[in-house]
Amino acid sequence: MQPDDLTARARIREAALELFARNGVAATSMRSIAARAGVSPSLVVHHFGTKTGLRDAVDDAVRDGFASALGGIDLAGSVDDVSARINTSISGIMGGDDPNVRDYIGRSLFEADGASHRLFDEIVQIIDAGFAELERARLVRADTDRTWRTYAVLFVILGPVFLSRQIEARMGTDAFAPEVVAARSACNVDLMRRGFFVT
Repeated sequence: MQPDDLTARARIREAALELFARNGVAATSMRSIAARAGVSPSLVVHHFGTKTGLRDAVDDAVRDGFASALGGIDLAGSVDDVSARINTSISGIMGGDDPNVRDYIGRSLFEADGASHRLFDEIVQIIDAGFAELERARLVRADTDRTWRTYAVLFVILGPVFLSRQIEARMGTDAFAPEVVAARSACNVDLMRRGFFVT
């Protein structure tokens, strides 16, 4: 395969991510993806076969982005240092300038079909593996329920995605504006480090 083929493949996948995020998978045609990517519909078919194959490629890219961001965190230093790095990585995925990943995840999980269940399971596995690494480094408690600590983090990550319109209506600002993400992330880290209650 030639380098320009790889570039075209990436452009098609990114166009699909954008349109799937905006319109949903069912409402997005292969032809519209081709037009957005600036390629012929036949080239989309050549690279991905079907829309299912293209969605699988988008899911793989989203999953790999999560795995790369959370799997490459330096665990050296204090708990504060490590939690700040984790916070930065998660904010980069979900609060970055490009909304397509978070919008796609939100729409995909809301559709609750077989593909979205697989994506959910893969994200859960990545977070669970991250907790296992933190346990081995003696940075988190080992006596917390393994299932629900993973879901708790997922709730923190996904809550603003599903509730962004309500947050924006109440606060009068973009729920993913850099300063809003920074304040929300700092609060999340503080709550995970110290909890709500005085001890």
